[in-house]
Formats: sequence, structure tokens, C-alpha cells
Amino acid sequence: MSLDMVWDDPLEDLARYGARVVLMSMLEAEVTDFLGASPYERSLERSGSRNGRRPRKVSCGVGALELDYPKVRGAGQPFRSRIIDAWQRKSQTLLSTLPSLYTEGLSTRDFDRALSPLWKETSLSRSTVSRANSEIREAFQKWRKQSLADEDIIFLFLDGHYEGVRFGTKEKEAILVAHGVTRKGQRKLLGVYLGSRESTESWKMVIHDLNDRGLHRPLLVISDGNPGLIRAVKEVWPGVPRQRCVVHRIRNILGRIPKKEQSRIRRELNLIFYAPSLEDAQKAARQFSAKWQNIYPNAVETLGRDLADCLTFFRLPQRYWKRIRTSNSLERTFREVRRRTRVIGRFPTEMSALSLIWAVMEQNSRQWRGFVINDGHLSMIETAIESLAEDPIAIQGFEEILAA
Repeated sequence: MSLDMVWDDPLEDLARYGARVVLMSMLEAEVTDFLGASPYERSLERSGSRNGRRPRKVSCGVGALELDYPKVRGAGQPFRSRIIDAWQRKSQTLLSTLPSLYTEGLSTRDFDRALSPLWKETSLSRSTVSRANSEIREAFQKWRKQSLADEDIIFLFLDGHYEGVRFGTKEKEAILVAHGVTRKGQRKLLGVYLGSRESTESWKMVIHDLNDRGLHRPLLVISDGNPGLIRAVKEVWPGVPRQRCVVHRIRNILGRIPKKEQSRIRRELNLIFYAPSLEDAQKAARQFSAKWQNIYPNAVETLGRDLADCLTFFRLPQRYWKRIRTSNSLERTFREVRRRTRVIGRFPTEMSALSLIWAVMEQNSRQWRGFVINDGHLSMIETAIESLAEDPIAIQGFEEILAA
């Protein structure tokens, strides 16, 4: 079973995916019990045989689900699923247990507690839900090993999201995410990883995995200003230009400004990062430094540090500025992850955390809006990237404060 089978419906939800996986696994086990034999098994105790499947819609607390309902022949009596009847009667109770399925079920631990309302109705074995768990885990494992050799990425977005992963600790760990834009303008989720922190070694692990799976060097890397991430990119992909997220940079600067002045300073920063041209941005940055370096030196130093990387997007075609000057496309996806995981608290294992977060992000990625890129646009992008190496963006007006 693949995620595509569930996510073709625009009203898909992670709970519905879990419901469908569980129900299909349980139906298969129920048919096996009814016939006295597994598929293709020869048995003297067999009392009929499978005869294909038919679609059947089931209404329950997670919405309408379409199942591949098994057909049976030669059994002496029609097959009727007690599972479906029990599910529809207990759908609201089961809906409340689905979060437990994803937090406890993914590790094959505490299945009885996670699905105890259904056990009482059907007397099914733990192995039935264990098979459902295996399908979810295997879908993630298969995805994370997919070759990236055919994904010709030009813009690579890298960012981290913190989750409480393990029981017994209050610390949160970094979920490291990579997604990119291909030469055809398609947005692709490429990798979801666990790193104790966003360290250089953690990010190098991510980039090495992308390389090992066949990913070609991107033309541009878009990220926030995490030092470990930046060092990793420089070490593994020397010479690949970077675009620092301007939204993160503005937040960092405003964090060094008194609250009563932040609205005023934000307007002046917008003149830099949302300027109509690179030259206007450079001029506004020089004016900002001259005006504020004696009053808010820490804020001016924060602005000047790696400012050229924050202005990289100005060299590319203007139609892409809004989409590549920030990593907010991942930030919005992370908000969806937080919404889904808020009720969970802590995951019992790394696999349960990664599998759930991947499922939410993969689902969310189906709604991502791609880029419009034709051959002409691509040629302009490549020329712009080459210009960054030949003629780096110059930053003036910050020499004294950065040297202090």
C-alpha cells in the first residue's frame, strides 16, 4: 500500500491514512480466518477462496474511507466483516486512539493500549496491527532510500524543526529537512533526518546522504543562518552559493532592538531586503549602518555579518525573488507538523517520530506550488549563478563595526 492510494483525495488527512492502513490489514486477517488459509495457501481446512475485491465506502469519525473490500466464493456463506461493523460503531472512540497508534504503534509497542477499544470488539491478535505498523514504517524506509539521481535540483532548501522525540527527557531534538526545486519547477521533499542538534556533523550527514542517493550539486542553497548548516554546506559543497533567509535575519536584528523601536527599524530593514534592485538594497544598507551603528551597534553588526548571502536573490531573475529569499516555505510546513503532533507530546522512538513527521510533510508537499521555469528562465538562472563567482556581491559601510 502506498501513500498515493490515500492522498489522491484532496480531503486526505493523516488520521484517515492511519485508519485505512489499519482497516485493510485487519480485513486481510479476517478473511484469512474466515477461509482458514492465507492467499495462495493450500490447506485442507480451506473453506472457500478469494475472488478479487470491490470498492466499499465506510463512514466513520475520520470521514469517508474507500476500502478494497475482499470478495469470497465457495465458502458456503457470504463473507461479512465484523471489523467494519465494529469500526463504524466505535469510530469516535477509535479516532481518539489513532494518535496513540502513530506514537506507540509505529514502534510495535503498547498495541493493546493503543487499540484496546477495538480488541474488545473483535478479539483480533496483536500481529494484525503489527502488520499495519510495518506498512507505515516500510513506506517511510522505502522513501528515504529512493534514488535522487533523476531529481535535477537547482534550488535546495535546508531547515530544522525541533520535536520532543524521546520519553524520559524534556529536551527536543532537531528534525532536519531537505526539499528542492527541479529544473522543471517541481518542488520535491528529499530527506527527513534526526539530528540531536543542528550541528555541523548532523548537517554533513544530511548532505552526504543526499549525495550518496545520487543528488547532483544544487545551483543555490537556501537556509537560515544556523552556523552548523553553513559550515556543512561550505565543507561538502564548496563554491555553491547560499541564500540566507531574510525573514530570519530581520528577526535576529529586531531581537537586538528595544521593543518600542522595532516597528520603525523593521520598516528601514524592509527597504534593504525588499528593495527594487541590488543597488538600492546596498545603498539602503549603507544608510542603515551610518544611522544606527553608534546607537544599536549589535543590530548593525548582525545586519552586516554575511549580508552578501542575504542579498544573493537579487542576482537571479526577479520572478523568483519572493520564493527564494526566505525558507518560509518549510516554515509553513513545520507549522502543519506542529499542529498534528501537538497532542502527542513525546515519541517513544526515533522511527515513530521520523515516520509521522515524514507522513505529514509528504502529505503537505502534495499541495506545494511549483515554480514556472522554462529553458529561457533556466539559462538566466545559470548565468546569474556564474556571475556570483565571477563578481561577488560587494558590501560597504560595515567594515569598522565588523572589525571591532
